[in-house]
Amino acid sequence: MALVHCNGQIITDELHSTIFVSQISASVEVYESMPLSVLEQVILRLFVPNDGKLYVVNLCYRCLVYITNIRNSYRCDEIENDDDVRCVIGSAKRYEPHARFELMTFIQQHYDLGEQITSNTWERAWKNN
Repeated sequence: MALVHCNGQIITDELHSTIFVSQISASVEVYESMPLSVLEQVILRLFVPNDGKLYVVNLCYRCLVYITNIRNSYRCDEIENDDDVRCVIGSAKRYEPHARFELMTFIQQHYDLGEQITSNTWERAWKNN
């Protein structure tokens, strides 16, 4: 199971550390063999009503870098294709079997703006403390 945060912010706390903040979150079952398009559709069904419009889904995985007595530190990796899904979930299962698996998703209505949507989405998502 993954905890999916929707349309929030990614806050960089310190070197290699990130926090996901959003008003909306939900749990979703994710599989290593799941194509990215299927994962995006599952997430859309959780957060967007079926209104016949097209949406763009951008995903980011928060991956554990190290654990200390004081804090856990993470870095964020974008999920852009099927190989990323396999790699992220495979790594999470191998190295973080008991850690919480978290995704940050940004959902925008599609207006046929091409690649500009993805880059603008991530620029707005990051906020430094």
